[in-house]
Amino acid sequence: MPIITNGRPVNLCIDNAETGESVVATQSDNELEENVSVLHQGNATKKSRNKPQEDGVNIEDCNEANNIDMVMRWADSLGSYECVLIWAWVVPVCLLAPCAFMNILLMTYLPPHHCTPPPVPPNFTLPLWLNITIPRNDGGNLESCKMYDYGNISNTNTSLIAAGDKNDLGERYQMAALNWWTQHQDDQPPNVTTGCLFGYDFSKNYFTETAATEMGWVCDKFYLIEHVLHSSILGNLAGCVIFGALADKIGRRKVFLILSLKVAILGPIFVFLRDMWFVLRVRFLLSMGLPVIYQIVIISALEQVRDSRRGMVTSISSVFFSLGQCTMALLSWLTAHWVTLGLITSLPCLLALVYLKVIEESPRWLVSRGKLNEAAKVIRRIARMNDLKPTHEDILAKLRKYTPNDEDEAKDDPSCHLCGVARYPHLAIRRAFLSLLSTFCSVIKFVGNYPSISCRTALLTICWTVNQTIYFSIFMKYSMVFKNPFLGFFFTSVVEVPANLLVPLLLRRVGRRSLHTSVMSICAAALLVTAVLLGQEYEENILGVQALVLLAKFCTSITFLVTYLQAAELHPTPIRTCATGIASLIASSFNVATPTIVLAMGKPWHSYLVLGSLGCIGALSSLLLPETAGRLLPQTLEEAETLERRFCMSFSDSRRPTMTHEIPIEEQDDQVHK
Repeated sequence: MPIITNGRPVNLCIDNAETGESVVATQSDNELEENVSVLHQGNATKKSRNKPQEDGVNIEDCNEANNIDMVMRWADSLGSYECVLIWAWVVPVCLLAPCAFMNILLMTYLPPHHCTPPPVPPNFTLPLWLNITIPRNDGGNLESCKMYDYGNISNTNTSLIAAGDKNDLGERYQMAALNWWTQHQDDQPPNVTTGCLFGYDFSKNYFTETAATEMGWVCDKFYLIEHVLHSSILGNLAGCVIFGALADKIGRRKVFLILSLKVAILGPIFVFLRDMWFVLRVRFLLSMGLPVIYQIVIISALEQVRDSRRGMVTSISSVFFSLGQCTMALLSWLTAHWVTLGLITSLPCLLALVYLKVIEESPRWLVSRGKLNEAAKVIRRIARMNDLKPTHEDILAKLRKYTPNDEDEAKDDPSCHLCGVARYPHLAIRRAFLSLLSTFCSVIKFVGNYPSISCRTALLTICWTVNQTIYFSIFMKYSMVFKNPFLGFFFTSVVEVPANLLVPLLLRRVGRRSLHTSVMSICAAALLVTAVLLGQEYEENILGVQALVLLAKFCTSITFLVTYLQAAELHPTPIRTCATGIASLIASSFNVATPTIVLAMGKPWHSYLVLGSLGCIGALSSLLLPETAGRLLPQTLEEAETLERRFCMSFSDSRRPTMTHEIPIEEQDDQVHK
């Protein structure tokens, strides 16, 4: 089940085709394998001399891993296809994906504005006329949504907007304002105001036009921006569930093509819509599956590259996704118009048609579906890129030899299931109800049998929800914290790059729990201090507030990756993917409330107070989790259930957990064999 983490979609419940383990588990297991590989290198070399060799690849050495890995390593012996995957597919898509995924934040940007005054009378300057017609707030700036109501100021007891013909409203307002001013030139008009009678004047220092300015999503219609953001988030959530499962059913390439073409078609349509009913629905459809585009690319690449390069692929994708967000800030500055921005961030999705000719379907997925014939064709094309010329029959023989289950290709044909639902809908409804009831009973039974695992899953869910809420809230506040929206979006994006690079270095020296708790505490403190400053009538865009907000964003970028790692290390193999996926899905569901926290609060400091309080809850929840640094992944439910007690015993002898490289060689051998 794919979900969104750290602003990035991550497939936490798409299982590894052969092992049933998630990509997170595989990556964590790879860290362990790297720690002990040196210990067994000498023995493995001696044993491999007596093992059969085939085409330069030691067959039995690969049996410990997935069997398809051996065939892939043989076909891509020179790494030519891996280079194409990483630099011609992963990197470009990671740069372009955030442009289509997060462009709505810049397209709905609301610039500074005030009410449009009636025509300036002769012998009056515009600044003087604005002082007469529009009040100022406590900061000395023109009010955004108010102007003086001279109908009531003149004691007519009748608002100008309700008196006489509206066609000459401007002339009547001008006359009433001039009459009052001639009598009270040295006085400030009474604080009797009305709404903007003549429209709005928007600052064009940055954008010439945005969706908010063109469609009037301002003042009493400001809530429409919140509705559009809600529609986008709900579309992302629904699309992750639907298209993530569909990618497992019909293949990664097909879903990638469907989603890319959907964005390329609906993106241009969206920017030309003006009816709110259509805007919300088209935005929902457009947002469906946007995160899955990125997710499919990463999962497909991880399924095809060598184990030693999976960590590199993950790091590259994370860094280039952040750089893609920075690129979108540059594109916004160059275009300065929301329609142009929507077009140039949507139309590049047509490149998916080119990728279909370059990138192959994941052989691992094809083998998992029993499609050995198609997998053999793909592997043969990969082998030709590496100057190998095997026959189709040779590769098919390898796959049949190393793949124990040669399933029928039509066994899992989705059309068969669809036909059954269409013919017997009442049976489908009954089956769904019974399945839901059975799942509920199983969850209750699991909680009773494994309370420690259930408690840790609940704590991880809280941590994930807190991280995701703070992360997206800070992203949505870019235009409030920074006067320049382009620099604001750039700074809130680029701060992720050092955070992503710093996490691996910190994890080598600090435990997971210590790092998570300390960094989240810093994040909560920064947000609470910001709330105090704003409560003291400081402006939200002062330098101190900007620094605190960027610090909070930097911290959430770190804790997101740590939470992701803790979720893999705390759950046992049988439930690792599903437990983590459920926690992440719940967190993504709560993310729907993010626009309300950012846009619907009465005072700016209210939202920071809410976010800072959530940060305290997240820090406390992470503190209650056990430390997992330097420990083997739990393989069974019983091991995971007793994990905390085993940790308490280990910490009684030392202040920190014993790392794998510090265990004597004899004990490490015993652990590996166990």
